[in-house]
Amino acid sequence: MLLEWLLIALAAALGARLLGVDLPRAPQLLAVMVATGIIAGAVASAPRALAPAPVAIGRDGFATSKACRSCHPAEYASWHQSYHRRMTQSATTEAVAAPSLTQGGRLRAEATGRTVELFARGEQLWASVPDPSLTLAAASEGYERAFRTAPLRDVQVQLLTGSHHHQAFWIKGARQDELRALPVVYLIDEARLVARRDAFLNPPEDTEHPVRWNSNCVQCHAVAGAPSHDEQRDAFETSAAELGIACEACHGAGEAHVRAMRSPLHRYEARTSTVGAAELTNPRKLVSERSSQVCGRCHSYFFPRREAEWWRDGFSKSYAPGQDLALSQLLLSREVLAEPGAPELGASAQSLFYDDGTIRVGGREYNGLVRSPCYERGHGDQKLSCLSCHSLHRGAPNGQLDPEKLGNGACATCHERESSNVAAHSHHAPSSAGSLCYNCHMPHVSYALLGAIRSHRIDSPSFDARTRDRPNACNLCHLERSEAWAAQQSRAWFGAKASFELDRAPELSAADTPAGAVFALAGDAAVRAVTAAALGRHESAVDAPELRQQLLGELARDDYAAVRLIAERARRSAPTSSAAPPLPSALVERLLAARDRRPVTIAE
Repeated sequence: MLLEWLLIALAAALGARLLGVDLPRAPQLLAVMVATGIIAGAVASAPRALAPAPVAIGRDGFATSKACRSCHPAEYASWHQSYHRRMTQSATTEAVAAPSLTQGGRLRAEATGRTVELFARGEQLWASVPDPSLTLAAASEGYERAFRTAPLRDVQVQLLTGSHHHQAFWIKGARQDELRALPVVYLIDEARLVARRDAFLNPPEDTEHPVRWNSNCVQCHAVAGAPSHDEQRDAFETSAAELGIACEACHGAGEAHVRAMRSPLHRYEARTSTVGAAELTNPRKLVSERSSQVCGRCHSYFFPRREAEWWRDGFSKSYAPGQDLALSQLLLSREVLAEPGAPELGASAQSLFYDDGTIRVGGREYNGLVRSPCYERGHGDQKLSCLSCHSLHRGAPNGQLDPEKLGNGACATCHERESSNVAAHSHHAPSSAGSLCYNCHMPHVSYALLGAIRSHRIDSPSFDARTRDRPNACNLCHLERSEAWAAQQSRAWFGAKASFELDRAPELSAADTPAGAVFALAGDAAVRAVTAAALGRHESAVDAPELRQQLLGELARDDYAAVRLIAERARRSAPTSSAAPPLPSALVERLLAARDRRPVTIAE
């Protein structure tokens, strides 16, 4: 492309001379073009050798994000600032999130009874870990035993995943081109290395299993990732068009587009006509279902329709943005998992979904979206989609929310009557947290990354049998009030409805029992994690610092390491109190005795 620009510059200079126009000579014209960024853009869009990676980079039909920069500088810049871009990177000191490692320091953490250490050698990242040739070659049931006894060995870290909250580390596995996770992760906000099993919701009695990047991460943490597993040799030849989540993950393969747009005449023509095969997908121009599927390709809990094909090509050949996602992926739900012949997963349906079908795993927002009345009943422009709230090129990196849709802006586009008088509808002061639509209709009930995120199944608070296994939106703010109080208030405000009839065991439903205590002490592990996160938010239990500290103290002793970590984080941000604990020990013991002890596994 650089040669093309040089020829254009020379042709322009020659043409100007022939026409008698006083333009700079060719060398001067080139200098002007460089100064104005034209040649710089051409150079930026020219193919460059990517840094060596432990997976083959580059697939037919894909151009990589570098080719987009010269023509789409603003979009490239917003993407470059995003967490998507850094989701998967080659393991270098430049990419690692721990600043101490770039300064000659070392990070250590205990994992499965051994100390794992991270350090740098030049620009490379290394780990001291029990010999992977012995631990990763062991059968899954023998991994922990081998890990406890194998001698330590220094191994090079190959890949990094995560850039916002956690960063995980991948080393070579026992099979050809296989990558396995180190049993530690780095918590970015806390600048701390912890055991990997502690960073996810794992029952304390579960054994450690080394996760494989080629099958767990490649399909979403890279563009056009393909495991390429050879079953006969039991080897991998994993490839991707680009590491991280880049332009072509949402817009489709761009090589033909880039090739066509190298011609200035073609670019001019494209402004007024369709470019055919060179046209890329713009999710904003798709109908709601298809635009949301572009996001749902990764932000969902799914299973490949054709498993053997997936092990070869991933979704690189079975789905492209704009196509019908349902043809390549089976969207999972409690109903689907209950059918004969349903996929076998590493976690129970109870771990993944609440009893009413609401997804309880963060990062799977599409599962919630499609069960929302605003999606199910909407039509045309009034059918809810991911882009109803989010903008990947206009929003801030954290959340990528459309600046025009902040606050109640997104809901107001359809719900004009409610938004015109928020106080009358919400029964909360306009300046309070209770006046924000999403605090009532999208509560923080999904567990993710040592915290809780909003449910993307937009619904209304309810207290009946369908929702008794998850916290209700009212009490996630009013943790000090009982569920009976919240149900009564809802009936008084919105009329008698079946969903406001509290369905809770007698020992848990007393009118003077704080809902926060029920969630924190009697709930399952995911509910306890969500409650610990709620106790750390400024709008929750604001008038009950004693209760907040008491419940966080109980959660800091939880069996699940992830719950303990969330509680410890919340205790640092919650106001302290010197008053006596408000919950009598007899009530605490009664709630603990009623705890839902079914194992919950959320590995995200």
